[in-house]
Amino acid sequence: MKKWISVLVALVIILIAFLILKPRISENFLNKGMVYSDSLEYYKAVDYYSKAIKFDKKNAIAIQKRAEAYYQLEKEQESLNDYNELLNLDPENYDGYFGRALLLIKMENFVNALDDLSKALEISKEMPEAYYFLAYVKINLKNYESALNDLNSAVELDANYAEAYHQRGIVKANLGDFEGSAEDFNKSIELNKNNLDAYQRRVKYRIDKDDYEGAIADYNAIIEMDEANQDAYYQRGYFKLRISDFEGAIADFNKSLEIKKDDIKSYKKRGNAKAALQKYNEALLDYDKALQLNESDYESYYRKGLVYLNMSNPSKATAYFSLAIKYKSDYAEAYYMRGVSTAMQHNYPKSINDFDLAIKYNKDYSDAYLGRAVSLGMQKKHKEAVEDYDKYISLIKDNGSAYLNRGISKINLNDYEGGCADFAKALELGTPQAKEMINMYCTNINK
Repeated sequence: MKKWISVLVALVIILIAFLILKPRISENFLNKGMVYSDSLEYYKAVDYYSKAIKFDKKNAIAIQKRAEAYYQLEKEQESLNDYNELLNLDPENYDGYFGRALLLIKMENFVNALDDLSKALEISKEMPEAYYFLAYVKINLKNYESALNDLNSAVELDANYAEAYHQRGIVKANLGDFEGSAEDFNKSIELNKNNLDAYQRRVKYRIDKDDYEGAIADYNAIIEMDEANQDAYYQRGYFKLRISDFEGAIADFNKSLEIKKDDIKSYKKRGNAKAALQKYNEALLDYDKALQLNESDYESYYRKGLVYLNMSNPSKATAYFSLAIKYKSDYAEAYYMRGVSTAMQHNYPKSINDFDLAIKYNKDYSDAYLGRAVSLGMQKKHKEAVEDYDKYISLIKDNGSAYLNRGISKINLNDYEGGCADFAKALELGTPQAKEMINMYCTNINK
């Protein structure tokens, strides 16, 4: 009997010792799990967190850490189960609400994420990251004004929060505050020079301001961070083209095509740069390459037409403008340039028809009115020509040649007073030929 009592006492002692040691064992497994989490070995971390929870089902930290590890492993349901359990154990756990909110954001459950982040901020109002993600959720729910307030709170709590400035820049852009948006992107880049997206977004602001040099500088930074960024080379080449750095543009389009051999945009823009340098045959090869990639690319036909026009071959230019029109029947610019090329071949009725079509598709196409006026004048249709000059001058008021030509048509209509007034205006605008017209027709007008 004494033997059994001794055994029972021993078992009780062991049980008490086990109960005392359970939390320590749980803590030990928790610590090992955290080591594996720090090493990004999340599967092993989950195994140790699970052992920690087995020895202490109320180990809130282990449950939280396992939820975080499951999140990293993209085991969303398991992570959600753990966060739910954590918040059942501790309804005032900030990390539980915040972590579950991040998981819900990942699952695109923005409404419930909004609720969790609001609860997290009820527990602690001094957490800039909670305001940041609350704003992120509201942005996805298109509530930009409220999101702006949250991001203001985030940067008030942490003046060096680069991502908050970045996100606020996006929100301000959506609200139409482009100046403020650019300032925030500048601040974000100042705090994090590797923020690729901030550079890309700031470029849009620079473009709106015609700040092409600034856009190029931003693409320099983007390329420095990502040397294989094909679009960045293309975009930088495009802006170099806009500032007439044609050699620099060609170099960038070359690099773009090294990375992506079938980028039709790069062939076309490189062709434009070569044409600007009067490397016409090389430009034609680039447009041909673009057409091999897309035989219905009307812009490439149009550009070939411009090249042949510059090579003083208007008949070939006409053929390519016609091909451009074949693939884009409302291509006002192609009708206009075909009108120019046919006028150069002295086919004025056909040129007038093309100018008519250019104006049909663009009622404010000033050059088409001017081209048609010239062709009408060449056909001695001076009344109609004057009407077109009137329309052109109402759109473009500082072209001395237009006043000169209108004056000539007026003289042909015996309107010497109107003609001489136009010659005087042409001379005022710096058209020297007007002096000869004044000497010829206007010296005795007031006598």
